[in-house]
Amino acid sequence: MTDQLILPLSPQHEHKGYSLADEGCSVLVAEWINTRIDLVRKIWSQTHTTDKKKSSISHDSLASEIIAILTNRAFNFQSKRKLIELLPIVRKNLVRQLGRGTPIKFFLLYNGGYRASSFPDKLTLIFEPDQTELMLLYQIALLNKKISAIYEPGIEFIIVINNGVAQWVNDIPLAATENYTNQLRGLIELMGAKKRVRVLLQSELDGYNPGFSFEPFQPDPLLSEKEHRIVERFLGRCCNKDEAKHRSALYKLAEAKWEEDLSPIITAKDALMLRQIAHPDMLSFRPFPGGAIRAQNGSFGFQYRKNILKPTLITSQSVKEYELKCVPYYFPFSVNNKHVNTIESVNV
Repeated sequence: MTDQLILPLSPQHEHKGYSLADEGCSVLVAEWINTRIDLVRKIWSQTHTTDKKKSSISHDSLASEIIAILTNRAFNFQSKRKLIELLPIVRKNLVRQLGRGTPIKFFLLYNGGYRASSFPDKLTLIFEPDQTELMLLYQIALLNKKISAIYEPGIEFIIVINNGVAQWVNDIPLAATENYTNQLRGLIELMGAKKRVRVLLQSELDGYNPGFSFEPFQPDPLLSEKEHRIVERFLGRCCNKDEAKHRSALYKLAEAKWEEDLSPIITAKDALMLRQIAHPDMLSFRPFPGGAIRAQNGSFGFQYRKNILKPTLITSQSVKEYELKCVPYYFPFSVNNKHVNTIESVNV
């Protein structure tokens, strides 16, 4: 029996061309996601009291314990060898933050206000949060639970949405990415996390210029077929090689501009910056259980074999390698801004 990919989708989503998982699998998926929703809500509803022995230890020792949490495999997939040069910098930052007695501040570079489709035959874009974003909130809640157990103020977590880069590079409408962000903020509130988890949206920052021009610049001279497909995936349509080279070079310039604009904000907050993928200057942070990939590449789902669900990100590439089946489900934050409190299995 080979693995299947299981993708939870809203019952309103177009399922044409893809078969539905059996009822037993649907029930497992609903139970799995519901359990995580309940845990997220429980974590943010609790008042944490740190053990007196923990609260009396030095900031340096406490920083070591927090580093152990941040580098745990649950949150970070980088090897200790890769982190040797970075950890002293992280430690200094944590000691400073601990000295203030306030929540430990993190900024996570997340996405541009949308995600790429998981379907290889559909170059569509996803502008609505779903179980993918929910899993990020699950990871953040777990991090707060771990840190709050040894440091009562816990964490403050900022999800960074660079929708300006998405507009500059791929002409993605601000209205669509701002609506995605508003829904994400609604999901954060629904999970009870709005006091500690916030969203920084590029287009809302003072001085953001939607018409900023990077001209003139040279297109990328070489672009592999894989890189071409990546450009198309986030553009949401097919394009020729010349356009792909142009947008690839534009992306690098836009990212550099965004880094320049964001850096003073991070510095002013004296926060720790996190990325979803490995980076020499930042800790990685898994955007979903077991994740070691940018969540904007697809949608969160499962590998399913012998009645066992294994979390994974379903991308247009993985769909080519495994059989894909869908599970209709009701997500707790609908496109109509109506809250549904539970995910329910659907008879198929």
